[in-house]
Amino acid sequence: MGKPNILVDSFNLGLKHGSGIKTYGATLLDAYKKLNFDVGIFADNKFVQGKNPILDEVMFFDQQFKLPKQRFNSKYWEVLRDSIQLVKSKPVSTFPVNVTSPDINNYLSKAAAESKYSYICNAHDAFHSANRFFYVFKRSVKFKLAKKPDIWHMTTPLPISIKGTKTVITVHDLIPLKVPFTTLDIKNNFYYLFKWACKSADMILSVSEQTKKDIIDIYKIPEEKIKTTWQSVKKIKSYTDGDLEFDEKYLKSNKIKKEKYVLFVGNIEPKKNIKSLITAMSFVNPNIKLVIVGKKAWLWEDQLKNVKKYLDDERVVFMDFIDDDELSVLYRNASCLVFPSLYEGFGLPVLEAMQHNCPVICSGITSLPEVAGDAALYIDPYDYKDIRNKISAILHNPELRMDMIEKGKKRVEFFSPENYARRLESAYSSLV
Repeated sequence: MGKPNILVDSFNLGLKHGSGIKTYGATLLDAYKKLNFDVGIFADNKFVQGKNPILDEVMFFDQQFKLPKQRFNSKYWEVLRDSIQLVKSKPVSTFPVNVTSPDINNYLSKAAAESKYSYICNAHDAFHSANRFFYVFKRSVKFKLAKKPDIWHMTTPLPISIKGTKTVITVHDLIPLKVPFTTLDIKNNFYYLFKWACKSADMILSVSEQTKKDIIDIYKIPEEKIKTTWQSVKKIKSYTDGDLEFDEKYLKSNKIKKEKYVLFVGNIEPKKNIKSLITAMSFVNPNIKLVIVGKKAWLWEDQLKNVKKYLDDERVVFMDFIDDDELSVLYRNASCLVFPSLYEGFGLPVLEAMQHNCPVICSGITSLPEVAGDAALYIDPYDYKDIRNKISAILHNPELRMDMIEKGKKRVEFFSPENYARRLESAYSSLV
């Protein structure tokens, strides 16, 4: 077989704002481009196919397009209605969408558009309906495609089957089963969906050895079925004098100064353990601010309840969603990134910080040591004094700070797009 034809889901690629899995999907498509694979996108946009291919393409990418409301509003009736349709066991048809102008794309990520995927197949509300069907009947939904791919790659487990096609799934983590108090997932649904996905897949891609170990421990999957490819970190543009001016204006507008703040990047939720960082910061030089970049997620109130108790208002800067250029400013001008997570399948902010010459302090548990290697200062995430001590070490020891920066530059090379593409190609070669 030559270069494989691979179909990838758009489940997370279509998210309006960033997420770890969306970033994974975008870098996956970049790798496909480097490997010259023929790539298709499996989407579930809610629009009705017409007779005009050009208009169909426009409508597919039109975020403002709305279908008429369904007759049934009750969630119970929605499940029943969809299940009756799907339980007939006949493959659900998809229809192709022309891809003549990927540059009009506002639905998938920019990286997806740049990869010049060759085709899209769309099935109305497929992901939502398939998930509801699985939760009722514990069965996947079969889909029929006009163009059958060699490989169906799900970037996260989905109860979707394509007959006659080899299936690959990526498992990022099993956090709901390892630290259940930190997530809002319905645990039994999560357990059975991931069990079905892991056992039915021809190959599982893991983003870390930690996740691979968790899959083996919980689902008893043979080790040889799981390939650890880790993730890629996308290359950043070269720093210029114009960026320096932009940095100064951006920092000033947010009332922060170069190397006078500690940075945290991630959702505000229990597993990210921000409350320990807040406590630690109360014992750090009061001239050092804490900048938190991330949306307020489940139980965010509990994570932030001690902010006013421990820190003055002017010492904490909250930012919700910011674009990549703004995030780059924050990384390259921070004193350090602190990532005190209780559990991670990978931990992308650690590598992003290293890319921007930002020293890293992170938890010494789960996947983070295999990602950061010798290029981070490790902390016990449950010990705020340890977090404080490591922050103070970076702030007061310029030689240590520079040493961490240099080690970070070397460490991030392992996760380069080129190395990631090679690992991905090796994994696929064992399948095809």
